[in-house]
Amino acid sequence: MAVAALVLWLCTAAVGSYMLATSFRPRSAEPVAKDPVPARPLRDKDRFDPLSLQQAKSEPLPGLKDLAEFAHPTLAMIGFGFWFGYVVSHDRLFLAIALGILLGAIGAGVSWFTLNTRASRRTAMDDAGESASVGPLTASPRLIVLHAAGAALTLLIAALIAARV
Repeated sequence: MAVAALVLWLCTAAVGSYMLATSFRPRSAEPVAKDPVPARPLRDKDRFDPLSLQQAKSEPLPGLKDLAEFAHPTLAMIGFGFWFGYVVSHDRLFLAIALGILLGAIGAGVSWFTLNTRASRRTAMDDAGESASVGPLTASPRLIVLHAAGAALTLLIAALIAARV
């Protein structure tokens, strides 16, 4: 059963790697018209900041998206290594560490998905000038569901192994 979880984790990582590789969209070569100027910076010292910096400063937690984007694949790879260590040695310490890291990787992945969804909705609202229901996703919804289902099944199998069921 541990080998099945290892293979399922590997398949989930493959789908995630595919999503990460194909979701990159280069900027268009068309010249950008004119950036919308914010009404007024919140602080006087921010008035000379470029628009991108003003938007970054206006985020509730600046850098959270970048942190989640780095932490999710990193934790998944580290957890996979510990799970492989458990499969090879059957040491329960590796199992506990891998399960904890898997929970952290899933939490980072959910945060990353939530932040991307909010950013795409914000972009869609800015482009349309009015409230849009859902903005464009960077990856196929089928791939996202497949990746999430693989992660959930991996977590379920790992938890069952940890509980010795």
